[in-house]
Amino acid sequence: MIDAPGFSKAGFTNITTSDDIVHGQVKQAGLFSFIRVYESGHEVPFYQPLAALEIFERALKQVDIATGVEKCKHDYLTIGTPTSTYREGNATIQFEVTPANATYNTALNAPDPTPTWPAGELTKRDARRVWRPKPSKGGKRVW
Repeated sequence: MIDAPGFSKAGFTNITTSDDIVHGQVKQAGLFSFIRVYESGHEVPFYQPLAALEIFERALKQVDIATGVEKCKHDYLTIGTPTSTYREGNATIQFEVTPANATYNTALNAPDPTPTWPAGELTKRDARRVWRPKPSKGGKRVW
């Protein structure tokens, strides 16, 4: 049981951001909230960077997560449906391996078709340098 007064009475409502896209839903009572971010994996800032940033800012400012407009007091409740019924379909399943240098395109809700920055293969020598510091010179560690 959630020990947030009124949480069981709160409903799910859409989260809108500055780009006017609904990125998910929130159920909120006072400063306690449960958030679902659509088309996102466990690393929300990678898949939905704008939504993640604005949700974080709203939490810090203690305003409602849904719009970021209303100051949250102890009696604030979201109004909406009792359950969140959004379901992602098969179109959101990725069947191909994404390149290591892929970036996520929030307009496509998928990784960019062409990576936006080059990924070079590390040679054995370069790989050793990445993981180990160089020998010290004069008592100082050189990276």
